[in-house]
Amino acid sequence: MGSLTPFLQHAFAEAAPRGWVCRPEAPLVDKAATRRLGFEPRADLLMERADRSTRIWIEFEISRADPVANHAKFATARFLEGGPGQEVFVSMVSRHVVTGRAALAAGTALAMRGMGIPAFQVDLLPELDGAAVKRLNAKHLDLLWSEQSLNVQREVRRVLEVGQADVTRNGHRIHKADNAWTVGVNVRQWNREVDEPAGAALWGRRPVQYFAFDPASGQFAPTKFCAFVPAPEASGPVPLHQAMLARQAWMSMDLYAALGEGDARFDGNIARRHLEERLGYQPLPIEDLTPDLALAFQTWHAHFRGMTPLRGSATVLLPPKR
Repeated sequence: MGSLTPFLQHAFAEAAPRGWVCRPEAPLVDKAATRRLGFEPRADLLMERADRSTRIWIEFEISRADPVANHAKFATARFLEGGPGQEVFVSMVSRHVVTGRAALAAGTALAMRGMGIPAFQVDLLPELDGAAVKRLNAKHLDLLWSEQSLNVQREVRRVLEVGQADVTRNGHRIHKADNAWTVGVNVRQWNREVDEPAGAALWGRRPVQYFAFDPASGQFAPTKFCAFVPAPEASGPVPLHQAMLARQAWMSMDLYAALGEGDARFDGNIARRHLEERLGYQPLPIEDLTPDLALAFQTWHAHFRGMTPLRGSATVLLPPKR
């Protein structure tokens, strides 16, 4: 193991907000469960509220070949051994992990939410490319404390903004979206549902200024719809009969409508800032888009103009490139 993980374990503890405590290498299950499982799942870091109302199990994926392994260990332990409620799993993946493995891990986190486990994957130090992460990981641990490029407080905020639920609705805890892949799923869900009479009726007519773009489908959708995701309400162990049933792991029109336009926690500017500041999206006014992308937006918006009249000049948020 390099130096970055032990550095982050200690630095997170120092940067944690008041009311939070951190424990590195925290065991997920007790010793009896370890004997039954045949392995001992440990989190790189456990961030826990002092009143134990929220526990966030964090894995720092710096450069490992298979970041999905920790997802599988967490899920297996919870399926086979159960566990307390109010737990969240957050995997932090650096740019040193190749894109394909990061995508596989992001999809696994989404699948875990669908099986009843609140799991998320966020970027770790996204402003640093793979070469920079590799260089830092090879440094002596003591030298990392003077590295200006390591903004640990920003990383702590990223975990807490995604890992903590904003509100609970209809048996779901509503979290901010964890990565661009999840946002893309929300974009496609909006387009799929709003083309059906029931979804169109729920959406109605809502002025929109900011739109998220999904390169996989070439579609756009209102940023406010795309910036939040549901996770199962963590109130106790994961029952196997429920874990085998698909649950809602992305935003839907009925859930969005239930949140209410007047709830300040789902303000459009909060959604935009989250995509920009936490997920690295680039906002571009429509007049600054490339000709191909501008044409794609105009063609798309012509189909939905009655439902999404523009509020001022349209701005498209483009996902970060890995």
